[in-house]
Amino acid sequence: MSLGAIMNSALTGLFTNQAALRVTSNNIANVNTVGYVRQVVRQEPIADGVGGVRISGIDRVVDKFLDEAVLTNSAHAARYTVERQFHDRIQAFIGRPDSQTNLSARLDNMFQRMGALSQDPSKQVLRQDVLSGIENFSNELSRLADEIQNMRADASYQIAERIRKANAALERIDALNPLIVKQTVLGQEAGPLIEQRSQALAELGNLIDIRSHDQGDGSIHITTSNGTVLLSGSRYQLKYTSPGTATSETVFSSITAHAVDPISKTVDPNGIVLDGTLLGGEIKGLLNLRDQVLPDMANELGRLGGSVIDQINAAHNASAAFPPPNSLTGRNSGILATDLHGFSGASDFLITDSTGTVIEKVTIDFSAMPAGSTIQDVINAVNAGLASGSLTLNNGVMSFSANAGLGVAIVDDPSSSSDRGGHGFSHFFGMNDLMQAKVPTIYQTGFQGTDNHGFTAGGTVSFEIVGSDNRQLTTYTLTISAGDFNSILSDLNSSALSQYATFSLDGDGALVVTPVTGFENTKINVQSDSTQRGASSLSFSRMFGIGTRYLADQASGVGVVSAVSTTPNRLAVGQIEYGVGVGQVAIGASNGDGAKALQAVELAINSFPTTGKIGAISGTLAQYSAAILSNMGLLAQDASSREVDTQALVQELSNRRNEVSGVNLDEELSNMVIYQNSYNASARVISAVRELYDALLAVV
Repeated sequence: MSLGAIMNSALTGLFTNQAALRVTSNNIANVNTVGYVRQVVRQEPIADGVGGVRISGIDRVVDKFLDEAVLTNSAHAARYTVERQFHDRIQAFIGRPDSQTNLSARLDNMFQRMGALSQDPSKQVLRQDVLSGIENFSNELSRLADEIQNMRADASYQIAERIRKANAALERIDALNPLIVKQTVLGQEAGPLIEQRSQALAELGNLIDIRSHDQGDGSIHITTSNGTVLLSGSRYQLKYTSPGTATSETVFSSITAHAVDPISKTVDPNGIVLDGTLLGGEIKGLLNLRDQVLPDMANELGRLGGSVIDQINAAHNASAAFPPPNSLTGRNSGILATDLHGFSGASDFLITDSTGTVIEKVTIDFSAMPAGSTIQDVINAVNAGLASGSLTLNNGVMSFSANAGLGVAIVDDPSSSSDRGGHGFSHFFGMNDLMQAKVPTIYQTGFQGTDNHGFTAGGTVSFEIVGSDNRQLTTYTLTISAGDFNSILSDLNSSALSQYATFSLDGDGALVVTPVTGFENTKINVQSDSTQRGASSLSFSRMFGIGTRYLADQASGVGVVSAVSTTPNRLAVGQIEYGVGVGQVAIGASNGDGAKALQAVELAINSFPTTGKIGAISGTLAQYSAAILSNMGLLAQDASSREVDTQALVQELSNRRNEVSGVNLDEELSNMVIYQNSYNASARVISAVRELYDALLAVV
């Protein structure tokens, strides 16, 4: 070998070991950099007649299986972390279990005050105390309901924020891909670029569960775990529009992925819905909270609120104030004068003076009325027996009023109470209600399928069936035509909705929506409703409580009805004995039976259907309230446990990956010694060649 060849060979060793020392120094410098992957130098002999050594590549030491495992489980850990954070907030606003201001404590306190009033019903301060107790419970229930909707709005806002971060990460990866390919093709070092891409990939993986696919040229493609493409030949842009605020009836937009033209950068308006395909990541956790966990809690609170209101109102409608009020006015029931009355049992309609003495009385035996009797027939029968008062129905609102200075009361026969849809006459129309919410709490209409539906022909209701993944499954617009309720049910059950649910009226006249097997987690929304039931103008959806809002909102806007809150004397603290005759005292100032009836609601056993995460149970209102708070606590504990478990798994996988990919200082220092000595050896060869040249030149 010539001296020139020896010199060239030594120079290749010098350059190769310089590069190897740079790689080793970079490894050592990043020993504490999270996620850094160590690099190794691959060397190969130069076998083209010149001799020497060269770098054939600088590789990142990775275990693809461990990398994918860390990426996947980091997404799950991120999901449970964001869920745990929200549950921590929920626990903060519901209060400690032993707090005297939490929901259960306020419910208990409300009934305690009713018990105190029953002992001395004539004291005005005790009446006001009861109303304050009801308001305290109502305010807490409404506050919790509002907080849950605020948290849904916050979850939606955070989804929008994370979508922006995900798009930024995808753009960064898309920009790095061609640079890495170029470096790879040119045989130059691509490690730093790959490191930057790995960091962007980790950021994206915390937001959405993803998989990366090596294309063999240095670039990667990205899909969700479920296979939806996010980055391939072109990048996809995620879109989501947050409504800003949220209510129980808010329908959130879907997250969609839209292809971006690599040349023009225009975004395809037709996107792929991602909501149902995501399995992990912070966005999945926020979706689960927004669409499942928080709505379930809202419905549970609504079930409690509706039950409390209904039971309290039942007791209050069965009682009377002293002195009896001049009038009782109900809510819009949607009932028309031409409707069949639908009541059974019997009721007394009384007119009293200011002392509580009966001056007029009419007994209506609904069961004995002729077949085909209408609400107007009932009104006529009552008014025919009264000279000092009247029963009227205006625009769906029933009223019973007396002449100036007189009072009115309605009393059911205890052995055969008036009943329509499971409610007495006064209770059904809400004539002596004590509590109210944003929406009605009674949807047992008492109608039968063969009854004339009474809705104005031409009105429409637009329905939407939405899956558990917030994906719209189908829509249908019902157009009202003349006929009975069976005709409406037939129309619904022969529509596109029937693939997901069936519709029927139960024995109390409530509209029952039964999901088809396999679609138990779908929900029905009402997009618009222009229907009106005769003069009442009540819509079809509001009358039957169709849509997400009609359960959840029974816990919103809860409070004492204005007629009682502004006039505490209208609190029905007494009860009138059925059958009391004209000239007899029906009620006195010391009668506390009505307050006792209100207090008795506390111990009454109710049947609560499956709602949210709480299965069907029979128990008191207090027990159901405790079940709600307990369930919230269990969900918080479960979220915390899942976070701890997944983080522990990620840590273990990361440790194993670091054993392969992490920087070991001892190993790097050993490599540095080897490369330094190899560098020195190459330098010595060069020095020796120079000395040989000098010797040859000296001889010449």
